[in-house]
Amino acid sequence: MNTNDNKIESPGTLSHALEMRHVSKSFPGTLAVNNVSFTVSPGEVHALVGENGAGKSTLMKILAGSFSDYTGEILIGGQPVSLHSPGAAKEYGIGMVYQELSLARPISVAENLLAGRLPRKKGTPLVDRKAVERDAKALLERVGLENLDIHASISEISQCEAQLVEIAKVLGGNPSVLVMDEPTSALSSTEVARLFDIIRRLKSQGIAIAYISHHLQEIFEIADTITVMRDGKHVRTCKAGEVNTEDVVKMMVGRSLGEFYSKREVSIGEEAFRVENLSRYGFFHTINFAVRSGEILGICGLAGAGRTELARSIIGVDPLDAGDIYINRQKVRIRNMGEAIDRGVAYLTESRKVDGLAIALTVGENSLAGIIPRLSRGPLYSSRKNRKTVFELIDKLSIYPRDTEIPVRNLSGGNQQKVLMAKWIAAAPKVMILDEPTRGVDIGAKEIIHGAIAELAARGNAIILFTSDLPEMVGLCDRAVIMRQGHIIGEIDRKNMSEQSLLLAANGEGEFVA
Repeated sequence: MNTNDNKIESPGTLSHALEMRHVSKSFPGTLAVNNVSFTVSPGEVHALVGENGAGKSTLMKILAGSFSDYTGEILIGGQPVSLHSPGAAKEYGIGMVYQELSLARPISVAENLLAGRLPRKKGTPLVDRKAVERDAKALLERVGLENLDIHASISEISQCEAQLVEIAKVLGGNPSVLVMDEPTSALSSTEVARLFDIIRRLKSQGIAIAYISHHLQEIFEIADTITVMRDGKHVRTCKAGEVNTEDVVKMMVGRSLGEFYSKREVSIGEEAFRVENLSRYGFFHTINFAVRSGEILGICGLAGAGRTELARSIIGVDPLDAGDIYINRQKVRIRNMGEAIDRGVAYLTESRKVDGLAIALTVGENSLAGIIPRLSRGPLYSSRKNRKTVFELIDKLSIYPRDTEIPVRNLSGGNQQKVLMAKWIAAAPKVMILDEPTRGVDIGAKEIIHGAIAELAARGNAIILFTSDLPEMVGLCDRAVIMRQGHIIGEIDRKNMSEQSLLLAANGEGEFVA
């Protein structure tokens, strides 16, 4: 189908639960959504895919009432509606599950689930605690969390559980159209399977589901229909069974899938970084590994294996109970992030918005945040004086728009991740620890980040890569150590590394497990 042909192939004879006709939305200097039409029928999962910046999240935010200045027409159940506020969208039965959770961490699971609609005792303003417990448990049962403590705060539960609580909260509004934006970004494979069971149950209840994901394998497992967007425009809508992954990638980026994971030539030097008997009781125990200059070492494990906890303890964010760290064979102490940077160790966090970026600050300010002491003259510092450095980073990582003064919050998720990568490239570390560096980004952004990682290794940096993306680990890493339940249980070299061998080892099986 031609890129400019915006004809939607009907998913069947069912009337549409949702129909968006010729919708457009512009920002200063950018036409983010350009004359796009999109439909979802009752009991259908319609996947919306495209690179970061393609316009898919903006299109769904229009549906959620986030923008009042869109053009075009939206119909719910065949009736034209005006969705110029989030409240209006909810009233018309639109439920949104965002990639970035909207839960309040200090308060309880139950209070989050029923926020804004806590049941009251009849004739009084007092909260009916029994009704709260009943309603909260009923919602958790819908997402398979019947054993979760409803009195626990969000900060006390896992990220996987928090994602499912977010979904349960939205379901509490009884939506007829459910939009899910990267709902599996923080879930393990087991949790993903549980979520898909929930989605199939919701389908059987006649709920229309719009599903955004960069994980194409997921799309083909759960979606009935696929729409591809590129540069704010509709490219094609088709049945999931009519295309394969290669077809979708070509529609998204104009290149074939095989180009993204070409093996690099490796030149590995001397030991650059080593840990011995690292332990943080209750999280990981007796961890030993070393990485050499020019090497990319993967740390592979299932959710809950202790990978992120290990990374945070290495760079001093969380405490260590035992063990030693060596840089260039010299024993060092790293008690905080500042000491880590001073010793040439950088850490790219898995949660860019929580502790990776200051999203209210500009691209320039974030890009240079890791090297402010180097750029300061005494107490004086100005990010404007170092714009050349920032523009070099912007060009290296293809950050869009090419503007040092734009707030990071205004960028797409993929471009925010590139800014986070730019921040640590600017620091010129000897050792780079990367925790899920491409989580929630599109294939094009992933390719750019992979290129930056490979370039760092080629320059002699030691790279430690924590990722749950198995193709990424196979495509980038020279060697992988396997973590399971807080212990390292095996190692796989480059020759024997495959998605199957990694997955088996992460589950405690296969020939590479000790």
